[in-house]
Amino acid sequence: MIKPKPTQSESPFGFDELFFSTTDERGVIRFGNDVFIRVSGYPKEVLKGAPHSIIRHPDMPRAVFKLLWDTLHAGSPIAAYVKNMSANGNYYWVFAFVFPIEDGYISIRQKPSSALFQAAQALYPLALEVEEKEGMEGSIPFLLDQIKKSGFSSYTDFMIQAAFAELNAFQEKGKGYIHAETKGALKEITEISFEASEELKDCFLRIQEFQKSNQAFSATMEELTKGFQHLKFIALNMTVAAAKFGDLASSLGVIAKEFSDLSEQIRSHLSGLGDFVELLANVIQKCALKIVALDSQMLMVDFFIKESIQKIKTSQNAFGDMIENRTHFSRLFRSYAKDLEQEVSGLEKDLQGVLSQMEEVKKFTTGLEVIRQIGAVESARVNEVRQVFVHYLEEMQKFISLLQASNTNIHREVEKLQNDCGVIKNSAASMAGFVDTIFDLASKYSNNEVPAELRSP
Repeated sequence: MIKPKPTQSESPFGFDELFFSTTDERGVIRFGNDVFIRVSGYPKEVLKGAPHSIIRHPDMPRAVFKLLWDTLHAGSPIAAYVKNMSANGNYYWVFAFVFPIEDGYISIRQKPSSALFQAAQALYPLALEVEEKEGMEGSIPFLLDQIKKSGFSSYTDFMIQAAFAELNAFQEKGKGYIHAETKGALKEITEISFEASEELKDCFLRIQEFQKSNQAFSATMEELTKGFQHLKFIALNMTVAAAKFGDLASSLGVIAKEFSDLSEQIRSHLSGLGDFVELLANVIQKCALKIVALDSQMLMVDFFIKESIQKIKTSQNAFGDMIENRTHFSRLFRSYAKDLEQEVSGLEKDLQGVLSQMEEVKKFTTGLEVIRQIGAVESARVNEVRQVFVHYLEEMQKFISLLQASNTNIHREVEKLQNDCGVIKNSAASMAGFVDTIFDLASKYSNNEVPAELRSP
């Protein structure tokens, strides 16, 4: 097949339209829904069996596709802004979310419009220039470096934020869910889709709160680290001062050592919190990715079902395509919902471990206060000694107050996380079967059950 020459014209489709295609493991197209066929400009018979590269536009950096395929081959989903080319050479931009399935891949696309899309449009020509000079060895690092310079921790972070922005734009620009004129199963489908989307949006916002809690943990750990470093100097200076006074302050030297030793035990218990900060950051990214993936899948299912129902007027086999693709969407959605539930359940166990550690820290902190009070009593015996050691005891008190405040802050953040975990876990469990429910409702439409608004005049 002769590749068309690119034009400067756009192949139009609406913000209210979604399309998808399935391919085998080599990227050979197995199926594309009606919108995909129309926008691509190729007949269904031509698309089926053709490599997905049939719609590749020469303006696209090859590095984007290398990143895409490397990610998919690793078993992970990926999203990207892609400029495609239709059969007549016209271009069309999509935000594509691609998922591995049992024996291939499924790609869900929508019309992009967010600020991140504008950034991608500006970045790709620059990446293409680098690629022409240095090959993909230069363009891939260039792309990833530009993404990090834009404030994203990784490409995964970028694509999660882009997916959330584009999904929100679709719902705001594309359509509303609840239509007063719909009735029966069609209305039920709309309501289920709307419920899932609202729950997923709430879950995503809660995951963003996870990020705030993790920032609070990091700030607390940084403050405690400074406190421990300062305490080392206080304990050392206190020991030296006690030695200068000889027998008059020998007990204070012992107290300084006990205070320092117990503080080190506390530090050892708190080291786990640093590990938890890293763990939580990883969980946040995994959960956010699954949430935006579920939202994209649900929106596509809702659109595809209604696209199929609309064909009742003109097709004897309106639901053939729907039945053909049901298994893909059902397994994919259930899998991601289950993974989200398991991820959050694992986090709940880790949070309980943090609370257990903080209970130990609380006990040790009480021990520090006892040691400090003994030091206050001992230093008060001789006025000269008291004048020297009052500063050290005040610093001990400040450190104890820091530990107490940190413990309170950590407990507060853990409780918030536990509450949000419960909500997300329940949402994931409740919506796991939504896609099957929607397909079951759609199957009610037989030749004798066509809704009045869809009957031919």
